[in-house]
Amino acid sequence: MFNTVYVLERDPAECRWIESALAGQVRKLIFLEDGATLLDWLATQGGDCLLCGAEPDASVALELVRRLRRHGQALPVVVIGPHSAFRTAVDVARLNGTDFLERPVSAQRLRAALRKVTAVTEEGAKR
Repeated sequence: MFNTVYVLERDPAECRWIESALAGQVRKLIFLEDGATLLDWLATQGGDCLLCGAEPDASVALELVRRLRRHGQALPVVVIGPHSAFRTAVDVARLNGTDFLERPVSAQRLRAALRKVTAVTEEGAKR
């Protein structure tokens, strides 16, 4: 189970769906409006993962991942976006993002992506 997962998603319906899909999987979901707020939170509190919506503009999600890495944040990132954002998926992977999920995403697939984050994080901690 995750302690804290940050969510950057602007669509209220998607936020409710994420909250429902991750019920019982995450102790605390923190919904944030923008990357600057996320960086402020990370400066004072830890977190296990970031879920980031890539719509309507996938470049916003990509720039956020770049900013996180420039600030020395290794926080795992799962980007959720449209099939047309394939190039963003490749770029996120190059920036050590953890996963890119293509919409529509099932609750099962979202939970599997978070389990993958746990496995990657735990393996990195062992090194």
